[in-house]
Amino acid sequence: MAQIKLPAGTAVNLENVPLHQFYHLSLHPATPVVIVAVYTLVVQYLNSSRGKTLSRIEAKRQGLQYADDNQMEKCKVAVDKAKKESSGPWMTAFIVLHNLALAAFSYWCATNYTAAFAQTVREEGLRCAYCDSNHTIWNNMFKFNYLFYLSKYYELIDTFIILAKGRKATFLQTYHHAGAITTMWVGCYFGSPQLIFYVVENSIIHTLMYSYFALTAMGYSPPGKKYLTHLQIFQFLIGLVFIALYITLPGCLTPLQRNLLFVMLSYLIPLIYLFVDFSIKTYGKKKKVKTI
Repeated sequence: MAQIKLPAGTAVNLENVPLHQFYHLSLHPATPVVIVAVYTLVVQYLNSSRGKTLSRIEAKRQGLQYADDNQMEKCKVAVDKAKKESSGPWMTAFIVLHNLALAAFSYWCATNYTAAFAQTVREEGLRCAYCDSNHTIWNNMFKFNYLFYLSKYYELIDTFIILAKGRKATFLQTYHHAGAITTMWVGCYFGSPQLIFYVVENSIIHTLMYSYFALTAMGYSPPGKKYLTHLQIFQFLIGLVFIALYITLPGCLTPLQRNLLFVMLSYLIPLIYLFVDFSIKTYGKKKKVKTI
């Protein structure tokens, strides 16, 4: 099979890339546009028929703010309602396997990518590895970039699991998933070395996040959900630092790659705002509930 040449000047042998039969279709510019548009419209349509229902875990979490019997009774009603609307055994099994699969995949990407970057630093130096000047990381790790990009389409199932439980998908979740597909497509199509750190950061966070979701799907209530949200925000802030370095370092990127980083910034800055707003509203200081 002939090698493919990417705009960055790298060359990748598709025979070494899993799911290479979908490469040309998945990297066609129309693919992310069509799928993101359909995803957004379907979510909006399904949201219109959903009420506001708390998850079983969230109902328990909010119950911690109640201090007397009357308020605890209200909490019990909320928890019972959430339990009635929880998934059946087959759906629960699917959710557990779905989250475990994504956690394992994320761990696989994180460990392989980190090892490849460390080796390139040892052999070629930090600046060369950071800018991927010799395309060493890109050529060796393209399959991880490509598979990570495809995984963003699979992660749309997260939204439909929420909708299947009768709850609404938030704007934050819809925007996050749609933007992840778009930015990963930009990075893969134009061979941006910034994708190196995006994949590493995102895969580490997703290893923790999907492991947490798998436990909650099994019926456990592990602590630390707010710290996962804080880690996600921290990840985005570190991403801003990486982007700033890529833009300012002379000779690190091609003019096209540098301009495309502004596309990523236009997605990242609103995303940080949405996550911070979510964190404040969800984990901020609770108003004292009056007793009856």
